[in-house]
Amino acid sequence: MRHLGLALVTVTGLVLPQWTLAEVRLHTAVHRVHSSIGAGGGFKLELTDAALVAAGDELRYTIAFTNTGLVSVDPGAIVITNPIPESTEYVWDTAGGADARVLFRASATANAPVDDASEAAAAFLPLDELVVTEGGVVRSAAAAEVRAVRWIYEVFLPPGESSEVWFHVRLQ
Repeated sequence: MRHLGLALVTVTGLVLPQWTLAEVRLHTAVHRVHSSIGAGGGFKLELTDAALVAAGDELRYTIAFTNTGLVSVDPGAIVITNPIPESTEYVWDTAGGADARVLFRASATANAPVDDASEAAAAFLPLDELVVTEGGVVRSAAAAEVRAVRWIYEVFLPPGESSEVWFHVRLQ
């Protein structure tokens, strides 16, 4: 199986003494998504091993994060940014996470960089506000133009506690 992505986390807003006591660890898991209609007519989502995937398969990236430090991490201090992996396309409106604000970056350019050094933080917007500029025309972004997902965890994360965020892509 090929490498399918990488999440980046920053912990901001901590004074130096707390920084030495605060630590957030990430774990990323990738699963194949099977969706169906259940016996009661409701939508059913099943996650399975992604060891064997093919073009057209939907994958779910889950990024779990744990405060392994000795102090609580402040609201807004945990920012996770995950580029959309190569050879995949974001599945519209599938990013989420408990107590996390979800933002997106889009570009009409296929290999646009997603790091903060190349683009202002304002380039990350809610999905319903996401636009691209192409040929001088500003328009709503398409799923294929989403280049990165960013989550801002908005509550305290006490020592030893965990949470998770996620998004789906379709393998091209």
